[in-house]
Amino acid sequence: MVSSEEWRFTKHAWIATLFAVVTGYADVVSLVRYQAFASILTGNAIWLGRVAVDPKSNDQHTGWYYVAICASFSLGSFLHRICELRWPNRGGSIAAVPLALLMLLTEMVYMLTERHLEISSFHESYLRWTVVLVAPLFGIVAAACSNGRMGTHTTMVTGHILTLTQIAGNLVMARLGYDPMKLNVDKRKSVMSIMVIAGTIAGACLGSYALVKVEVHHVLLFPVPLLIYALLWLHDHLAKPRSLIKRVQKKWRERQHSEVSEDISVTSQDAVPSMESSDDEDEICSRRFQDGIALLEGTLKCDSKLLNALGYAFCQME
Repeated sequence: MVSSEEWRFTKHAWIATLFAVVTGYADVVSLVRYQAFASILTGNAIWLGRVAVDPKSNDQHTGWYYVAICASFSLGSFLHRICELRWPNRGGSIAAVPLALLMLLTEMVYMLTERHLEISSFHESYLRWTVVLVAPLFGIVAAACSNGRMGTHTTMVTGHILTLTQIAGNLVMARLGYDPMKLNVDKRKSVMSIMVIAGTIAGACLGSYALVKVEVHHVLLFPVPLLIYALLWLHDHLAKPRSLIKRVQKKWRERQHSEVSEDISVTSQDAVPSMESSDDEDEICSRRFQDGIALLEGTLKCDSKLLNALGYAFCQME
């Protein structure tokens, strides 16, 4: 049976991988739509440096655009921290509620206005700023994953590549005295890093495939806030089990216990005839034993009488 610690790590690894898939998908869509990243700040900082020092006529945005994205991302992280201090182990799912609704509203506005060609200038001038309302939700994701129970980043792969290279170096330079407990920890870290990297690439591939196959691009980010909220809800559950999940597990265990009890009762009822037959056999054996004892006692009485008669006859002969 798998230990509880291994099962807990498996759940954390899969939640981190799903976060990586969603953020990788959202980054590809936002990069094509906004020429900016919604879930990572490194790319936005590079764009900021480029347009600030060498602005060109073909650049879609100014430096303030990328500053606003970084600021909104930071706002989401700040909101997560406030909620986490107020509601421990529930900050991610609570802070995500208003921001997920805000992102849904943003996508609806983007979709309704993008369909009309006569207001394309309005779209180019104003709707590109809707990414500022999308980035805070990913700030919550980054803060919850890095500072929460998982303790790992799911919106970038640089740290995970560094983890893998460090573990590889430890294995190469390891001697016979290498700590097996540390080796087990390194193994788990490497598995987590590989899964997050693979999830990010898979999400990016999924986003690219959607951009190629789906003609209406303004619907591609609609499922993202719902998925992120569901994952944050599960993430907080891993930190502290929720009462709803506990009740479901309790009902399931009670149902299993009742089924096992019914099976035991049916088995015991089936075994009653055999028990009765064994009781009959024991009674027969007991009667036979008593009859044998009585026969032996009768034989012994007869033998004692015969011996007495022979002794009397011998005395008469003398």
